[in-house]
Amino acid sequence: MSERPIVKYLPSVEGLEPRRLPSGLVAADAPAEALARRAAVQARIESRAAEPQAAKPTSGFLVYRITNPNRFNTVLKPPFQQVYVQQEPPTPGQTYNILSIVVRNGTAQTIDASSGFEVRFPQQTYDTPVLTGNQEWKPGEWIVFYVLTKKYYPLPSQVTSGFEFNLDGARSVAVPGPSAIFQRIKYDPAKFPGMLDKITAFGVGAQGGRGVKYGLPVTNIYEFVSAQTDRIDFGGYF
Repeated sequence: MSERPIVKYLPSVEGLEPRRLPSGLVAADAPAEALARRAAVQARIESRAAEPQAAKPTSGFLVYRITNPNRFNTVLKPPFQQVYVQQEPPTPGQTYNILSIVVRNGTAQTIDASSGFEVRFPQQTYDTPVLTGNQEWKPGEWIVFYVLTKKYYPLPSQVTSGFEFNLDGARSVAVPGPSAIFQRIKYDPAKFPGMLDKITAFGVGAQGGRGVKYGLPVTNIYEFVSAQTDRIDFGGYF
C-alpha cells in the first residue's frame, strides 16, 4: 500500500497574510491620507504642549469659586446689587433663561467706580463696568452678574467658559456651571430685580438668611480676593 502524501498543494486556497509585529507606527504601505492625518494630529499635540501657560497675576484681584464655605461667606442676604452683562435691553413680556453668578467682596477694601472693575461675556466686543456713579462694593457684600438668553446654556463650554473679569488689571473667569441656570421666566421690569434676588438667595444651594450650604455641587457662587492670595478653588486666569 502506498503512503498518503503529507503535504498536498491546493491552488484554490489562498495563503494567510504574513503576521506583523505590534507597533504604534503606521504601516509602510498605509494610504497617504492616513499618514497625513497622523502627522497632523501629532503636530497639534506638540503645538499645545509648547504653548506657554498663563502666569498668575501678582497684582489686582482674582475671582474664585467658593467650595469651602466659612462663617464669613455663608450668608446670602438680599437685596443685591445686580449687573446686567449685555447691551441689548430685554423685551418686556418675553420669556428668557437667566444665567447668573454671585460674587462676594472677600477683601477688607471698599471698591468704587474709580477702580475700573469690568466684566464681559465670551465673544462680546465690549466690557461692562461693574460699578458706576457713586456705587460701592463693600467688604462682605455680594453682587449678582447675569445675562438673559433664549438658549439653555449660552456658553461654548461648561468647564472653561464664563463671566470674564478684569479687576484692577488681573483677568480671571468665573465659570457659572449647571447651578447658574434658571429657566423660562417672563420678563417684567418691575418684578425682575426681586425675582433675581430670590433666585440668588433661595435657589439651588442657597438658603438666604439661614446660611448658605453649598460646596462642589454648587457652581455659581464666587468671591474675589487679592491676586497674591493662595487659593486652590479657582476658575482660571488669562
